[in-house]
Amino acid sequence: MFRGLGFEYDMSGLTGNTMDSHRLITLAGHQGYDKQNALLDELFVSYFCQGKYIGDRQVLMDAARKVGIEGAEELLLDPSKGVDEVKEELNKYSSGISGVPHFVINGKYQLSGGQPPNIFMRAFETAAKDAAE
Repeated sequence: MFRGLGFEYDMSGLTGNTMDSHRLITLAGHQGYDKQNALLDELFVSYFCQGKYIGDRQVLMDAARKVGIEGAEELLLDPSKGVDEVKEELNKYSSGISGVPHFVINGKYQLSGGQPPNIFMRAFETAAKDAAE
């Protein structure tokens, strides 16, 4: 499906905790958005095209070296370094979203995670009643 875009996708890569990749992406951002974007490109190719696990520190180090991220090894050797900053950004941009999918109804009512139809109906009815008042 993606061959027309020039990509050969390999979806065999492992999934799991990506906190280290997020810490590294944040570090790269402090060194310039050009480096951060280059790192993201490397990580996307590693995961989506090469089937690599982006939670693996060696995969992260290889990507960081390739795009010239300074301090990557020190960051990755200290599992607590940069975690607070990543969590702050997550809270800032996630609007408290705790599950996917996430729905916002009329900008006021929110549903996170998979929900049965009756929960959606109740939320729609509440939102409609609120809008009519």
